Parts: sequence; C-alpha cells; structure tokens
Amino acid sequence: MSLTEVIKKAGISEDRWQESIDKHDVAREEYEGISYYRIMRKVGPLGKCSIVTCAGIIFDFPRIARILHLENGLKNAYAQPFYVEEKVDGYNVRIVCIRGKVLVFSRGGYVCPFSTDRIADFLDIQKIFADHPDLIVCGEFAGPDNPYNIECPPYVKEDIRFFAFDLMLKNTSRNLPVEERLRIFDKYGMPTVRRFGRFSSADILALKEIVKELDDAGSEGIVFKPTCKEEKTLKYVTFGSCLRDIRCNAPLMAEIASEYFTHRIIRAAMYRYEQSHELNPKDFTALGEALLKPIYESVKKAADGELIREEFLLRFREEENIQRMMDHLQKRKVHFEILSKEKAGFYWQVRFARKCYASYDTLQSHLGGMAHVD
Repeated sequence: MSLTEVIKKAGISEDRWQESIDKHDVAREEYEGISYYRIMRKVGPLGKCSIVTCAGIIFDFPRIARILHLENGLKNAYAQPFYVEEKVDGYNVRIVCIRGKVLVFSRGGYVCPFSTDRIADFLDIQKIFADHPDLIVCGEFAGPDNPYNIECPPYVKEDIRFFAFDLMLKNTSRNLPVEERLRIFDKYGMPTVRRFGRFSSADILALKEIVKELDDAGSEGIVFKPTCKEEKTLKYVTFGSCLRDIRCNAPLMAEIASEYFTHRIIRAAMYRYEQSHELNPKDFTALGEALLKPIYESVKKAADGELIREEFLLRFREEENIQRMMDHLQKRKVHFEILSKEKAGFYWQVRFARKCYASYDTLQSHLGGMAHVD
C-alpha cells in the first residue's frame, strides 16, 4: 500500500499531509532502510506519537487516566465488571512488523534500537507476526539494566524482562477486547503482566488487599481494564511507588518541573488517607529522605566539581545495535559517555553514563551566589 493510500484511509488529504510536514508537525524517520513518519502534533485523527508507514498506521498508545481514591474512583468509572492487572514500572513500547522486519517503537514514536535488539529474547516474533501481520503488541520493558528508567520491579534483579499488556491492530486506535487479547497472549506464550482476574466495583475489600500486597512487595500499582467498551481503562499506584519516583528523580530536581513532585506527594497522601486514615513517623522520614537526601547529594557533587551522572548497563544480542543505540541517544540530545564494552557469553555488555549538565550547571550557579527570581 502506498503512503498516499494509507493517509487517505485515515481521512487526511494529500495537501493536509504535506502542510503538516512543512509545518514540522510530522517528522520523517528511517531505521535500517525502513522509512516512517512520526506525528509530533495532532494531524486529523492521528495523535502525537502515532507512526505512519506504508504498512499502515500505528496509533499512539492511549494515555491512561489515574484515580487517586480507589473506592470512589471505581464506583464513578465502572457499572460493568473489569479485569485487574499489575502496573509494571518500566518503559512503554509498541512492537510491529513492517516489511518483514520487527521493530520496537518507544512511546514517543522512535524506533528503540536496544528494545528492537532484545525483543526476540521474549517473544516468538516470527510466529506471532506470520500469523498476525497487522498485530501491534503493547508492553513494558522493565529491569535494572535498561537505557531509560532507574526504577524497576522488585522481582527483576538484573538485566531486563518484557511484559505484554495490550494488543492493537494497525490502522485502528482501539485495543483488542480483553478476552481476545488474553487468548492471543496464551496461544503464543507471551510473557504478560501479572493478572488478578475479573472484579466489580463492589469488590473493594479484595482490591484493597491486592494493592496492599503490591505495596508491601515494592510494586508500582494496578491497571483496570473494562469489559464494556464504553468504559475507560484506569490506573492506581501504591504509596511506595510515589516515594520511589521522588527518590529516583530528586537528584535532578533542579531541572524537573515541581509538579512532578507535588503530584506524587498528593497521591501518597490520598493513598494513606484511604488505606489507613493515618500517617506514622516512618512516612515522614521516608518522604524527607526521598526528597532531601538525593538533591543534597547532587549539591555536594556540584560543590566538589563532580558532574552529576547516571550509569547504565545494557546487554545487546548484536554488536551493530550498540552504535544504533548511541546514535539514537545523540539524536534525542542525551549526553553520555561509554565506559566499557565487552562480549560476555551470548551478549555484548555496554556500560555508559548519562551526563546531567543542566542540573550541574544550575546548582553550580546557586553555589556561586547567583541571584534568581522564582
């Protein structure tokens, strides 16, 4: 199918498409000889981060609304039963087959060379896409050794794992119904997020127990998948997840919007109010340490002239994908330095450091006595 036919099926005229390219609302990208267009601002029915290829449109993965009060949020949202699954702390991807090549797209609409390299470790990609060429597998890569997230699930101790959680089809923005999705997952033995089963909003006590179990285990939270197509998918996170988010990002507080931290403090307060109706001294200590200690350590590094940085270990199946990943990071304006590269067993292992110049420069400015208006 030609690109013109693809965009016409989406209700976008050739003139509108060309105008969007000229206005830089659409960016042309290429990966290993496969060209595609990344939507940077909404064009007709195509939301930001959708991907347009000659093989069809890969719609953006829908943003999931969050509830902060579990019981009332579920009562407001669901008149029909829903499925409950674990929300895994990682980074979101869409896996597709284009012209016989399986590619893994990030939420932002870029091909991730690292994820594309590793997906064959977790999915029978040849069989899946031979049987379902228009399928889009949506999931989460999670683990300590990934290029994007410092946080990870407590049960992934090293490297990474992949967890499928949804399925879509090219040229449609809707996910497959839950029951159909589960059948396909099981048929091909896809690793999935943990499934807790089918519930209703009346099952609040059982759901609170699930949340408490996940919080005690150090997991992120849960996602609610409706059985009725008119109802929406929702998410809810644990108290511990809020503190871990704060702790992991507090070292770079100088360059992160303050709303990031205030939103998580509000979520934590709402969680404690609903789940136990009280705060305890450990909560105060935990929040204080999560907020103050990491940024204090960044201030100390800046005062000592030490650049603030984050270190990562990545494992690659194919050596050439290492350079592709480095090119990808450079394109995204990530400052990094390769620390080591070696073949260890089946994988190439690469250690690299992401350099956080913005935080360092801001803190250096404050330490030097520079005045500023806030």
